[in-house]
Amino acid sequence: MATLIIAEKNKAAMAIAEALGTVSVIKKQKLNVYSVPSKNIFVIPLRGHIMEYRNSEEYKSWEKSNSREIITNPKAIEKVPIKNSYPYINTIKEYSKVCSECIIGTDADIEGCNIGLFDALPFVKQVNHDILVSQIWLSSLQKDEIIRKFSNRISPKWSWGESGEARAIIDAIIGFSATREVTNTLKPLLINLNRKFVSIGRVQTCLLYLIYLLEEKIKNFVPEAYFTIEAILFTDDNKIKANHKSNPFKKEEETKAKSIYQKIKDEKIAFIKNNTNSKVSKKPPTPLNTSKALILLTKNLKITANQALSTMNELYLNKIISYPRTESDVYKADFDHLQYLKKFISHSQYGIYIQNILKENRIVPTKGKKDAGDHPPITPLESLELDDTKFKTDLQKKVYNILARYYLALFGNEATELHYKLDILIKDEPFTARSSTLISEGFYQIVPFLKPQYDKKIVVNGNTIPIEKILINSKQTKPPPRYTDPSLLKLMEDNNLGTKSTRPIIIQLLIKRDLINRNNYSYFITELGRFLIENLKPIWLSFLEPNFTKIVEGKLENIKEQKDNLNRVVNNIKETFLDLYDKFLITKEKFKSKINDFAKKNVSLFQNKVEGKKDRITTSMCPSCKTHPMKLIHTKNKSRCLICTNEKCEKKFLSVPKKGKVFILNSNCNNCGFNIFKISAKKDSKYFNYYICPNCWSDGLKNRSGKGFCSNCNSHKINNEKCVKK
Repeated sequence: MATLIIAEKNKAAMAIAEALGTVSVIKKQKLNVYSVPSKNIFVIPLRGHIMEYRNSEEYKSWEKSNSREIITNPKAIEKVPIKNSYPYINTIKEYSKVCSECIIGTDADIEGCNIGLFDALPFVKQVNHDILVSQIWLSSLQKDEIIRKFSNRISPKWSWGESGEARAIIDAIIGFSATREVTNTLKPLLINLNRKFVSIGRVQTCLLYLIYLLEEKIKNFVPEAYFTIEAILFTDDNKIKANHKSNPFKKEEETKAKSIYQKIKDEKIAFIKNNTNSKVSKKPPTPLNTSKALILLTKNLKITANQALSTMNELYLNKIISYPRTESDVYKADFDHLQYLKKFISHSQYGIYIQNILKENRIVPTKGKKDAGDHPPITPLESLELDDTKFKTDLQKKVYNILARYYLALFGNEATELHYKLDILIKDEPFTARSSTLISEGFYQIVPFLKPQYDKKIVVNGNTIPIEKILINSKQTKPPPRYTDPSLLKLMEDNNLGTKSTRPIIIQLLIKRDLINRNNYSYFITELGRFLIENLKPIWLSFLEPNFTKIVEGKLENIKEQKDNLNRVVNNIKETFLDLYDKFLITKEKFKSKINDFAKKNVSLFQNKVEGKKDRITTSMCPSCKTHPMKLIHTKNKSRCLICTNEKCEKKFLSVPKKGKVFILNSNCNNCGFNIFKISAKKDSKYFNYYICPNCWSDGLKNRSGKGFCSNCNSHKINNEKCVKK
């Protein structure tokens, strides 16, 4: 009898088949079946999940069914095939009839186990109940790895698949019931906003709440004045900034600060009290798990977490890196690093580093904190030049370059910093100057993107040092920075929100639902997102706070570790959420009463939906409040303008030309700092482009000076859609 292997994606199926022998392709409806005749093996690819939970027929209507019963009635949801999945299901059934063994070869993580064991396998068993079932646990799609794991198949990881199934059921019950009830409550508002529903989920809504909390801190932030006193010292080839030891002086210490400044402002010599330095070793980085890789890539490439994860997955499917979804940042002792390091010896960029590593026999990498037992840390499996045709996009090249260099840096030498501390007296006032310089690059040679900025070396001779000038600075405290992709991922990891694989998807979902937006690499909550959280907070605080989803994640982990079972966990979470759901029902009339107030305060949101167009947001801040971006709106009279996304901002609008297609460029006016807009207009049946700065252009309209047209600017010009000096 034959052997059936079920893979998660087409490229994975092809790689498995090709590793096991000569392949012939059998066309079946919309998919390829990869046959290995010499071993009587058939490999069938899926396309991820082929099954999903939906409401049963009785509960499909949002108006005619009771959404509370989605929680209380086990028959309210059912698992059904995803649209267009029947070709896969029919093919699985066809080949299962002629096979004596089924090998689950889906991705080696919880979701992959769930897809293979709980989506696909039931159809196998439906037609061949006695078929033998095993699993291959692949950390890469390299030929040697596949052959080795195929020869050492394991028992199915049922508890991993069950954990994934429990997650799907819990999230379906919570998401379906809460989304339906909140949407029905907000229906009058959503109709005017041209939105079908507002999305609620235990992870996404918690994340939205945490973003809201930061926005509240920023919105309510009151700057506090403070003062600093600085002395600018100079040596033969360097200037040194020394700070008064009492910096910063609070507002109530203003008199004291000014008195000190007056006393020393004309001094020209500082007396050295203490001059010390110390060497500090910096160890190479620790191996990359998924979370660390996402933070690394989003920070250095300024891409979204979703782009980073999908690009790593493409590299994995093309056999360039190991499996990118791993919780481990520790390599097992028997991992053969030498075979991978040797591949890089002749690399034009990395080869010199490898030659030194091998020459000094440094073939043991650094260690992280966790060996989760799932997969090794993310590892480059091939040595590729950056112009290799295996890379399909520039982003793949950039991601590979960072991952490859990072891996090689695990074997690098320690870097050495020299930390200086200079204690001085100006009259009797104490000042300190500190600096850090790099005296041995070590592993930083391999990963320059990890290297901090360093100061110049402080060289002081004698017991005194000249003073160039002494300054007193009046400053204000700044609000906390908004979340960027790296800090948002770190926030989710710290609060156990989502999994290493789902975090990028959750962020993208909030954007898709118009609850947050991403501008200039920072995340902002939308007015709808703010309205939702502000009205859910009095009712569902325990649901919004991270502890609720932390409890759920803990119970799902217990299923995976075989300490609990699916039914008990699902029922327990249902009971907990039912109490929260009932609290919403009791108070939802108060929720409804807030709709009109929201509509009055956010007229522009409704105006903007007249043409069915989404808000487009500038990447630069409003020139008035300087804290929020502006959005391009379309009004009922078919004109358009820019308004600030901060409802409390006093700036009413910036004008935008009425005709022509608007493109908001990722370039700023060098005169005022606002975004440059490209306007594509039509005249005499021909299209032409021109460029404006809306901020300058609005000023130019007032005095009819022509200011704001980039073509009229005396000091700058547009080159490759960038504002540059003439």
